[in-house]
Amino acid sequence: MLWLAFDKVTNIGLSSEFKAKQDSLVAAVDSLVKDNHQKDLHIGALEHADFDLRNELENAKGKVTIITKWVDSSKGKVDTWNEKELVSSFNQRYPADTITNPLPVAQPVLASAAKDLIELEGAKQTLEVKDSIISLNEKRIVGKDSVISLYIGKESNYKNIMTNQETQIKDWKDQYKNLQLQNAKLKAKSKLTKIGAGIVAGGLAFLLLAK
Repeated sequence: MLWLAFDKVTNIGLSSEFKAKQDSLVAAVDSLVKDNHQKDLHIGALEHADFDLRNELENAKGKVTIITKWVDSSKGKVDTWNEKELVSSFNQRYPADTITNPLPVAQPVLASAAKDLIELEGAKQTLEVKDSIISLNEKRIVGKDSVISLYIGKESNYKNIMTNQETQIKDWKDQYKNLQLQNAKLKAKSKLTKIGAGIVAGGLAFLLLAK
């Protein structure tokens, strides 16, 4: 009878199925935590790249301002040019169409044309810079979309972590209740064993006295 009681005691505890399930849940949570850590690193790299892109954008916007100032300054200089300087300016731009001494009536036209050419040059440079600004903004949008996607992935991971941990807690509570039930049964069996042993001992004592 005592051997049977000890055999029952050795069977009390965590079942292999319960342990396997808990190990699986712990492994899943660890994997999700590691994945979120990797996502954090990726987000950090994207935010650093976005910081660099913002700096490039500021520089590009600064270039537009510089070009605008250059256009205004260059057009102002044209008003101070004499005949020789106007001719030199056009000859530098169009060496194949050399201009010599223009008629006085043509000088205002040349000055106006020189200003138009300056504006055209400024517009070309501004367009190139603005194209680069568009490209930089598109890169920022792609980066932001990636960050949003990573945060959505992290949120999904956190929800799965919570679900797994809630399952762990529920299973541990159920396991605890089962252990309490087994403990109560053992206590009851122990009392019955003691009562039975008392009866047996009493019977033996009665028999010995009866002799």
